Amino acid sequence: MDPSWYLYLGIFIGPFVQEDAAVLAAATLSASDPRHFPTVFFVILFGLFLSDIWKYWIGYSAHASERARKWAEKDKVMDMGERVKGHAFTTLLTARFLPLARIPAYVACGYFKMNYLKFCVIILITALLYCTLLFGVIHLLGEAFGARMELILGLLAGAAILISVSVFSIRAWLRKRGDANKN
Repeated sequence: MDPSWYLYLGIFIGPFVQEDAAVLAAATLSASDPRHFPTVFFVILFGLFLSDIWKYWIGYSAHASERARKWAEKDKVMDMGERVKGHAFTTLLTARFLPLARIPAYVACGYFKMNYLKFCVIILITALLYCTLLFGVIHLLGEAFGARMELILGLLAGAAILISVSVFSIRAWLRKRGDANKN
């Protein structure tokens, strides 16, 4: 039996752990070893799709709570729900490319009871766009930088982690500072 299925299983499960890292890893594998393309592309796309569509049900299930239902009936929340449903593609496309926005957007779609089939179709389209873009960029970088690509991707990943940690830290500090000013 071909041992590649272990690799493909890991790539499929990757988005359930961390989407961006999984797609980058799959794209890097594809660029460094063309034998895995297009299989790795479709495996990561399917894993990404499945890792996203279940999040809808978290929001949808919130309606089982009386407190959540009361909150959803407020005018501002109802208006937000109409905007999310009315601009579904734009909302979900933006969330796809905006770090930390995916899960809240997907849960909100369930909470606002967006049509599930429409949600799934948009998620598939945005996942396809995202994977195509990242695979394209990584393949172009691979052609341009060759063997140095691993170093460059490592530096980019390190910079992304550093920026994320900095943003979280600054937001927490500002929130804490704002809470202290209120008291």
